[in-house]
Amino acid sequence: MDDVMKNWGFRSLGDFLAALFHPRVRGEKDNRSSRHRQVVAAFLQGRSNVAMADIIPLIYNHLKSRPKRLNTAERSAAFSPYKRLTQIRFAAPCLSAWATRIVGDAAYARVGKMARKPKDGSRNRRHLRASTNGRSPNTQVVDWEDVEFTVDELAHGYKDEDQLVWFLTECFAGSRKNGKVVVKKTRPHPVVCFRPFFRVSTAINPCKFNGDIALPIGLWLFATQAHIDVKRVLCRFGYSVSGSTACRALNTMTDSDLHRLKSQVQDVTARGEVEWGKISDNIQRYDRVYEHGIGRESELKVGTACTAFRLDACKPGAFRADDHIKRVIQNDRKNMTTESVYQSINWNHVDAITELHYARVLAAFIPHLNHLSPEISARFRTTLALHRLNPHKTILQPLGTNSEHQIENKEYQEGFFDFDRQMGVEPEKSDDLLSWSQGDGRLVTSLTTPNIYKSFRNAVSTPEVWHTKATNLNSNASNHYGPAASPDPSSLSRSSNATNMKRPSDLKKLASSTAGGILVLECDADLIQHFDDLAAKTAIPTLEDLLEHAHVLRECYATQAAYERAVDKSEHEEAEAHERFPEGTAWTAPCAPEVPLAGPDADAEMPEPTEILDTPSAPDIPEEPTATSQKPPAGPQTHKEPAGFNGDRVLSNSILFLREFGG
Repeated sequence: MDDVMKNWGFRSLGDFLAALFHPRVRGEKDNRSSRHRQVVAAFLQGRSNVAMADIIPLIYNHLKSRPKRLNTAERSAAFSPYKRLTQIRFAAPCLSAWATRIVGDAAYARVGKMARKPKDGSRNRRHLRASTNGRSPNTQVVDWEDVEFTVDELAHGYKDEDQLVWFLTECFAGSRKNGKVVVKKTRPHPVVCFRPFFRVSTAINPCKFNGDIALPIGLWLFATQAHIDVKRVLCRFGYSVSGSTACRALNTMTDSDLHRLKSQVQDVTARGEVEWGKISDNIQRYDRVYEHGIGRESELKVGTACTAFRLDACKPGAFRADDHIKRVIQNDRKNMTTESVYQSINWNHVDAITELHYARVLAAFIPHLNHLSPEISARFRTTLALHRLNPHKTILQPLGTNSEHQIENKEYQEGFFDFDRQMGVEPEKSDDLLSWSQGDGRLVTSLTTPNIYKSFRNAVSTPEVWHTKATNLNSNASNHYGPAASPDPSSLSRSSNATNMKRPSDLKKLASSTAGGILVLECDADLIQHFDDLAAKTAIPTLEDLLEHAHVLRECYATQAAYERAVDKSEHEEAEAHERFPEGTAWTAPCAPEVPLAGPDADAEMPEPTEILDTPSAPDIPEEPTATSQKPPAGPQTHKEPAGFNGDRVLSNSILFLREFGG
């Protein structure tokens, strides 16, 4: 190096490097030798034995490249995005500042590229418009499928699209262990890193850019009736689109779907078929006035909502009116009896499903099942799938609500016609077609008019399945829950307290998961210890064993015959051995004598049981108050069984619940 500096006249190492890497200027003569050009090209292209990856760490980590602590001006210039590089004399701060600007410019360019429309015209959900005036033929408007997303899916999409920008955001939010980024279970950083992407993209192009999640959040704020100030703040922060944009998007998607629905309804009507039905229900909202004045009063706004659903797997001509009218005239329903309805039910299928539910409950108490016997789990899922109906997604299309009061007959009819107009039903072409409407039990009243369509002759109304199931669920809850502090073991309140489940505050609005949790057997220490012992002996029950136990449980505790055996000792004694109830310990109600349970060794003469119940099978019978007697305290009263009763009321009530809900 000394010889090069002295003999060739370089004043410093910097002059030598500047001459070494000096590029050829376009239009000027290249004075470099062939050897000079080849050496520089080999080094810059990484074809030499020492590459740039070896030189940069040597320069950056050199002791002389870093300023002293007292040189605060040079030390503060490290990673500086604004200070001129010619003013930074030390190598390490200069390299870091140069790299900072290179990365910043690259990030800006890549985020801008993400915010621009694809040149190939491909559909990109970031650039979907809420509406269009039709001037641009290539405008892509939002659809319902575009607002369906998962944050994990969007985060992985951004990561695959631009790894540099993702790396920068991951440096801020990602946790590291041994120098590697780890994803935590709570607050995973991909969800956090996703937010800066759509926010900065929206900020770069706010006029023609709705982002991946800004438009869905705007629709969510509209659906939840968020305050206008919340919408404005989130819009200013870049989280959401404005309220007007969300409304335009909803109108666009609704008009598009209604136009598609009308076309489909008119096409099938021309073929003389029916492929769509309606589900309607009354809606209401109480608008409270907080600042009263003249003409300003709180009022209850009522209306009717309706949803059209597609009828799949229907035979051609299934909804022809002439065939329906012939069957109505035949009046075959006069021959329908309880026995005929009972015989029409596939009880084998119902029993198989009930037993599989019991087997699944039993499997839940085997803590080592998934570890020691995975084949049992797989076989169990396969067996359950054989008896389960294939999942099918029904196509739905919400219709516009109206202000008609469904309870009043005339307004219900007007709402019926309004929903048909939205669906594109043509009355003059529907004389021989049935219209299937479902609701909460209200039937359409037929009128006598010359017009077949307006007389509702072809309208068939049936209770909606969801309403029927909800009514049945609420009825079971009202019959079996009992008081909140009931000591009766057969009440659901007692079971919910034992399993640390909250008792519903309103039994008329019960979730199926709440009652389903009660259906699961209570797990005690003996049961867990039993399965632990089996696991230690590698004697985990097989699927056949679970199904066999489930069959016994259903026969003994979830059938009508089991209920009759529980309330009548003679029925219990005449039953087969596997259907008899085992003798249990006596349950003593508070302030009541001991009552033995029904069993093979039960005494013939049983004392009158005293139980606190709140079920229809055991109504409260309070004593008649006299003129001098005091009013009995509020709450459930003591129930006394009639003389000669030799059954087990607690067991019978439990069987009723398992039969009604478990089936």
